[in-house]
Amino acid sequence: MKNVNQNKIRLQALDALRGLAILMMVLSANIPYEGALPGWMYHAQLPPPGHYFQGDIPGITWVDLVFPFFLFAMGAAIPFSLGSKMDKGVTNIAAGKSLLIRFGGLALFAIVSQHSRPWMLGVEGVEQWFLSLLAMVGMLMIFAAPVGGMWSRYRRYVVMGGFLLLAILFGVLHNLEHIQFSHTTFDIIIMVLANTALGGGLIYFAWRYYRYALWIGFALFVAFFLSGRDGDNWVATIYNYSPVSWLLSWNYLKYMIIIIPGVYTGSVIRAFMLKMKEQGRDVKEVSIFSYKEWLLFLLSVAIIMTSVIGLYIREMEWAFGFTLLIALLFTLLLKGWDHPWKDVFNRLLPFAVVLVISGYLTEPLHGGIKKDSATLSYMLLTSGLAIFCLFAFTILLDVFKVKRGVFLATGAGKNAMMAYIAGSNLVMPIFAITGLTQLFKFESYFVTLQTVEAVIITLLVAWVSGFAARTGLFMKV
Repeated sequence: MKNVNQNKIRLQALDALRGLAILMMVLSANIPYEGALPGWMYHAQLPPPGHYFQGDIPGITWVDLVFPFFLFAMGAAIPFSLGSKMDKGVTNIAAGKSLLIRFGGLALFAIVSQHSRPWMLGVEGVEQWFLSLLAMVGMLMIFAAPVGGMWSRYRRYVVMGGFLLLAILFGVLHNLEHIQFSHTTFDIIIMVLANTALGGGLIYFAWRYYRYALWIGFALFVAFFLSGRDGDNWVATIYNYSPVSWLLSWNYLKYMIIIIPGVYTGSVIRAFMLKMKEQGRDVKEVSIFSYKEWLLFLLSVAIIMTSVIGLYIREMEWAFGFTLLIALLFTLLLKGWDHPWKDVFNRLLPFAVVLVISGYLTEPLHGGIKKDSATLSYMLLTSGLAIFCLFAFTILLDVFKVKRGVFLATGAGKNAMMAYIAGSNLVMPIFAITGLTQLFKFESYFVTLQTVEAVIITLLVAWVSGFAARTGLFMKV
């Protein structure tokens, strides 16, 4: 009999969650600032009109869900990627080597992508946009991994050409003193992803051999983070030490508190999908649904909205009470649900509810929930909300079969690295060079037009990354 573990399985709901996070990130980066929109359209700690960092403001907005949702999705993907390799008989050494290569690749991408941003090139006018497009070409040559074709066959030489192109570009700009190229100038988000991808892979590796490894690691990270965050103690001394702090840092690895719930969630779902394959069943072909699916979907969205709105307006008791009520209704409704996905939801729901409740109960610590610097409440709560968001996408994609309605999110999620840079290094330069940007500059409708432009840029980023994925052109390390 064919080994089902060798079958490639992919959860589209996870692609959609990852893609949603990326597209929310693109949208939030392009909306007008300077007090143009309400405060809930920005990071809670960067309120209008000045948008300067105010670390003493508690609360979260939808923008503050972007990063933890992406981290959670990355953690959930580890059992699918690393787990499939190990199931095929890949040796421990080879698996460890792949983790290190991925870490190095993401760290390189963090440095290169940051220097490639139009506003980092040190030039102005149309030259800025042409050079950013040139940098995009270089990044594509280095990080693109096309499926088939001449590019795939000669990829080694294409990668070498990409390095040469970027070396010439950055070298010339450096010598002309337009930029100061440095390995310590990097995209902090990608560097955090590099660290947590390595940490998540290692802890998943340990969990494959020792079933308590995830929860031991989770407890230790929480304890280490709480003492390290407070500072001025011996634990904080260890927490803040790193021989290469720009590359490896416990401050980056604190987000393992989000990664580990993601790893567990991905493991549960992958085990379910493999079991379905072993039984010769395909969950995608099951089309049983009723009003209960709609209610489960709406409750999944409601618990996210309730938490975000309640924590932003600081109506803590009401938000906590409504969240508990929604969780109870979800639990009762799930009991009467007749669908293969019920087993997965039953396993993950208590875990998600505990994370959300723990996020609320730890909210008073460190002056209230905050993204920057991240509080324990923030990481616990958003991990739980990410599971409910995954529930919602699972119902949409695998129960309702609404693939067309979310194809932009799933496309961006499959090609996340391209989506991450396509806005600043492809769509925006084309807008500027062709003069399309001027269509959104009318003073009388500035806020409205700038918001429309941000939406259009976001949609184009989704289309570009999704179209590239369909043609087999992926960016990855």
